Amino acid sequence: MTEPFAALNWQAMPGLPVRSPQAHKGSFGHVFVVGGGPGMGGALALASAAAYRVGSGLVTAVGHPSAIPYLAAHLPEATWRDWPAAFGDLPDHAVLAVGPGLGQGLAAHDLLLEIGTLSCPQVWDADALNILARFGPKLLTTDALRLFTPHPGEAARLLGITVAAVQADRIAAIVRLRARYGGYWVLKGHHSLLLGCAVRNLCTLGNPGMATGGSGDVLTGLLAGLLAVGLDADRSLSLGVCLHARAGDIAAAEMGEASLLAGDILAAVPRALQELTQRHDGN
Repeated sequence: MTEPFAALNWQAMPGLPVRSPQAHKGSFGHVFVVGGGPGMGGALALASAAAYRVGSGLVTAVGHPSAIPYLAAHLPEATWRDWPAAFGDLPDHAVLAVGPGLGQGLAAHDLLLEIGTLSCPQVWDADALNILARFGPKLLTTDALRLFTPHPGEAARLLGITVAAVQADRIAAIVRLRARYGGYWVLKGHHSLLLGCAVRNLCTLGNPGMATGGSGDVLTGLLAGLLAVGLDADRSLSLGVCLHARAGDIAAAEMGEASLLAGDILAAVPRALQELTQRHDGN
């Protein structure tokens, strides 16, 4: 019988590290968000903004030139790199968020072939997972710290089984994913499952309104940003998933589930973080 997963407690969740008065933007990491294929610039913008919202000092979007207007309109704080990109000059404190709006064309495949050889921390989502499913574990040629965030359809492709089989035993599915690919995992959905080194949990927060385009891109950016500011993988996984879900609940309480947009989840992230800050301050 598969061992059950324990529910995470938002009330006891630690918040972000306290910032030193001597800190500068280089103190909080540099997230490179790789995605934004033709017609998908919004996904790149959402993930990039989410990385900033949890404190990343610098964010660079890496995408197809057609995505530039999305960044210019929604996130002028981010810097930019065009496809095709090479990553040999990444800074030591770089974190990659790979997949938001990436697509599955030849350029995306070439990017993933290079990223699979890198040793910096990484978060993989969306079409990065679909390309990984096509290549299998051989795509990952280094022991880099990697967080993977599939929904049930992506998990099914990664395992070569049906979505129904994933949903029939979600715990068995996430255990198999980690055994095959290594790394740290979120299996998204109702009561998302988390599996890391010291993490074997589920998140009971969140609501059906979060089943909307772009919600996963926000989660990807949050996870990458938390790694960038110095949280370890287990804590990034737990805080990132719960923070995303709590922000979704805050937004849904204001506007209803049916009207919820991914941007509303993103906009509620600072309020969710403030809940943690105020709790730990004893207010």
